[in-house]
Amino acid sequence: MMIYGKDIRDRLKSELKEAAARGNMVMTIVQVGEEGPSTAYVNGAKRFARDIECDLRIMQIPYNISESELLNCVETLNRNPEVTGIMIQKPLPGHINSDVVVDAMDYRKDVEGVHPYNLGRLLTKEPGIRPTTPKAVIRMLKEHNIDIDGQKVTVVGRSSILGGPVAMMAIAENGTVTVCHTHTRDLAAETRNADIIIAALGKSYFISADMVREGVVIIDAGINFDAKGKITGDVHPDACAKASYASAVPGGVGMITTAELFDNLRILAEMKR
Repeated sequence: MMIYGKDIRDRLKSELKEAAARGNMVMTIVQVGEEGPSTAYVNGAKRFARDIECDLRIMQIPYNISESELLNCVETLNRNPEVTGIMIQKPLPGHINSDVVVDAMDYRKDVEGVHPYNLGRLLTKEPGIRPTTPKAVIRMLKEHNIDIDGQKVTVVGRSSILGGPVAMMAIAENGTVTVCHTHTRDLAAETRNADIIIAALGKSYFISADMVREGVVIIDAGINFDAKGKITGDVHPDACAKASYASAVPGGVGMITTAELFDNLRILAEMKR
């Protein structure tokens, strides 16, 4: 059974519109250059903000800006009392260290949940802002009444913004979690042993049908583009066909991620108040 994110997104959108009406929800997206997928994501955020009547501002910066100049821009936003949340749109140009830029952001305005302080609170299971795509993954499972407690959860991918955080969030839900990556010796054995597979590696159709068992739950958080520009997931359709539940790509986790961004903004506004 394919599962989708639209109904979840629409429900969140209704709640967030009410929250935006209460005020103090102002987000600034810092976009360096106008790389294609980056602009597509920003445009999606603009549409969502318009729908919920939220104040979204885009700080458009030339591609050739220096790292020190960009850090000054971030510091200006840190000091601006009007700005509730800051998002650093990635990827940044190669001459800029994205980790340095994220570290420079005020963690109390980190709307994506990617600042080391907020990631640390996730690790220690303290309340706080969570990374948006992992939040969307966990929400999708819960909204479809898929129990994580006691289940064998295999996360394929270990990035600091997706694979790692979603593994920690699944552990917090009492899942028995295995994290796989490029050095995993027998990846197929790990995925075939899973009750729930969370694909978060960013490789088109990497997980094939022979790597999954019948009845598994698959949440595909991968967003890839083929030669024709078509969006593909990390999991092959033949593998999804064997699952009891499999999230659609497109139309699954990605549908919820932008809503989670604005849900984080709502949380930051409540913390500010």
